[in-house]
Amino acid sequence: MPIFDDADRGTHPEDLMLLQQGHVHLVRHPWALERLRRDLERLGYDYAVADLGGCEHADALRNAVIAAVPGWPRDYGARKWAAFSDGLADCLLDADHSQRVLVLDRFDRCYADHRADAMLLLNELAGIGRWHLLFGRRLIVLLVSDDPELQLAPIGAQYAGWNRHEWLQVHREGKRLPPWIAPETAAG
Repeated sequence: MPIFDDADRGTHPEDLMLLQQGHVHLVRHPWALERLRRDLERLGYDYAVADLGGCEHADALRNAVIAAVPGWPRDYGARKWAAFSDGLADCLLDADHSQRVLVLDRFDRCYADHRADAMLLLNELAGIGRWHLLFGRRLIVLLVSDDPELQLAPIGAQYAGWNRHEWLQVHREGKRLPPWIAPETAAG
């Protein structure tokens, strides 16, 4: 059973545009994050936001994600990556919440200080995103970064690139808005 219908081709729904490039995407500007949120909520996606700015070690990374996901049992997967992966399979998406956007706020700060743990988290999320797709569930991970030049190593054999609203460097640097973004939206 396909995840998308052939009728979706050429219509540019936001989730199709993102997922064809992988599960993990970078976002810099609030206007881009708001545009993605609005478009994905319209498509039925739930949101979970994990603040990674103050995470000092792997346990804190896992706990930030666990705390962000409604219904995830508190200590399930908090102490080991293997158990956390099980928690991602069991708690992140389910029949009642089959489409979720996980926003990792202040990702760039975490990545700068704890690169290995941050990349391990992203690899876990990319892998579990593919696993959930097998069951018709969709996961999109948005990494909020204030660094317009942030480049990541491949994640789960996929490139984590910038979202389509900030794909061009001039958009990420704030020198020019994409034509489909209203200037008043970008200002607020």
